[in-house]
Amino acid sequence: MKMKTKILILLTGLLFFISCSEDFITRDFDKSRYVPGTFYDTKDHANQALNAAYSTLNGWANGYTWFVGIMHFVLGDDLYETGYAAGFNPWGPISNFDIQANQSAVSDVWNNYYYNILICNNAIEEMPKAQQAANDPTFTEDVLKLMMGQAYFLRAFYYYNLAQYFGDDKIVIRRTKPKTEADFYQNPAPPDSVFAFIESDLKKAQTLLTAGLNTTPGYEKGRVTRGAAAALLGKFYINREKYAEAAAEFRKILPGVGDAAYGTYSLCNNFRDNFKRTTENNSESIFEIQFTNMNSQGAWSNNDVNWVFQNFTLNRTSWSIMWWNFAVPNFKLNDFESWTENISGTPTTVYDYRVYDTFWGVPNGANFTDQNGVTKDWQQQGWADETVIGQQGVYGIRKYALDRAADAPAGLDPLWSDNNIRLIRLGDIMLLYAECMAKLNPSNVTPSDPNSAVYWVDQIRNRANLVRDDQAHLYSARAGVPGQLPTATDLMTAKGWTLMQLIEHERYAEGYCEGWRKEDLKRWKKDASFVQYKSGWKGYQSLTLPVPLSETDRNPNFQ
Repeated sequence: MKMKTKILILLTGLLFFISCSEDFITRDFDKSRYVPGTFYDTKDHANQALNAAYSTLNGWANGYTWFVGIMHFVLGDDLYETGYAAGFNPWGPISNFDIQANQSAVSDVWNNYYYNILICNNAIEEMPKAQQAANDPTFTEDVLKLMMGQAYFLRAFYYYNLAQYFGDDKIVIRRTKPKTEADFYQNPAPPDSVFAFIESDLKKAQTLLTAGLNTTPGYEKGRVTRGAAAALLGKFYINREKYAEAAAEFRKILPGVGDAAYGTYSLCNNFRDNFKRTTENNSESIFEIQFTNMNSQGAWSNNDVNWVFQNFTLNRTSWSIMWWNFAVPNFKLNDFESWTENISGTPTTVYDYRVYDTFWGVPNGANFTDQNGVTKDWQQQGWADETVIGQQGVYGIRKYALDRAADAPAGLDPLWSDNNIRLIRLGDIMLLYAECMAKLNPSNVTPSDPNSAVYWVDQIRNRANLVRDDQAHLYSARAGVPGQLPTATDLMTAKGWTLMQLIEHERYAEGYCEGWRKEDLKRWKKDASFVQYKSGWKGYQSLTLPVPLSETDRNPNFQ
């Protein structure tokens, strides 16, 4: 046991040499200067401690580019395994909800998040020491506050995800770096304590952070902001059905009714701008993982590229068009609205325009251009014969993917992408706020009232009806011809839907394969669309992972 403790303490000292992807995280420094006893005595030292906490977001295993990214999609109903994936451990068993405590993917998610928390705790403890020792007039109390606010947010974010995956009753709270052997083997905290801890960190973050780039000189792109802290706290509240508290947090960042101290956000005119590498950190983005092309070799250890999303597309000339054969069943298209237009004299089915930005392979949608300049559609890749639950055909995920192999940065294999992942964006928050309004005031269906759910749903649907002139050739719709999605109230009338049914539909259409679905299904206590076919499905409780066997074996306080 003592050896484990020593190793972990040694590891903590090495964490500061981990770099992240955006400029503020990739600056070189003289590592030879950082020896025990002298590390934490400058502003640069403090920045390295903080940047290490960011670096884990885009990590191969401990960030959103591997286990966590795929887990989000597989545990919801965004993707279905076909072919190779069905027999591959761990993804085959997990996709069938045959989730066991001894599976590596389960332990990896658990261990990696606690690794991330260790880094955050280290930063929270050591940055004030550095500020006191620095004797640097530029390292002011205000600068320290901004740094501490980011660290509190990131720690809360990692605990938030732990609680979402494993449940509030399975979380061990680590407020500080482990200093004794006993620190490693604590009891899981009561759910109320877990709730209070995450809530406290996010409230602290809000008091310490600013609105960000527009309000703080020199505040760098990609850093956490006060608006992000409010958004995450709101998501934490709503997932625990605290709708009034959630609404209060979401409202802080909503356009027209929000507080400028939390930032100024607005919907992008073009839906696809939320997923393109050329439109990162835009007006709709609240919190996103920063990626850049630091390693042109595309190695498995590369932490600086968006690996998961690019692998769900037509990324190469020859081998598998989507890694391990995770795909979208073609019947998913039925969950999107459609209409018929007479185009060039031919009656044509046209889908909600978001479909064409979400999927590869839909009729008359976008095609991918490979490394040889050959344009090909999904069916040309040989997937048309794949069978998913008795139905023919699958689609791929276009969100976050390159449209052409040539769009990859110079020297980067199109298997990879440096496109940022928008973890929280305004469209998500608008619909969550609408859900709060549907729960708190279901009788208010006034389209012009910001206190009604339909007001915010209509904003999302109005944007969905826009056609981008710059890429109109990718669509069956014609340039300049708006879509025909009805208003929220008209759709409810036509379908006989309640407000919640409206919101459930809209969150599906707006946020497909962005990581929303698993949390939504768990919060709504609902089955996904095809999980009833999965052998291990036992209801929405199946969306919670077991504590890994490796943890229960070594920690006697777990029963």
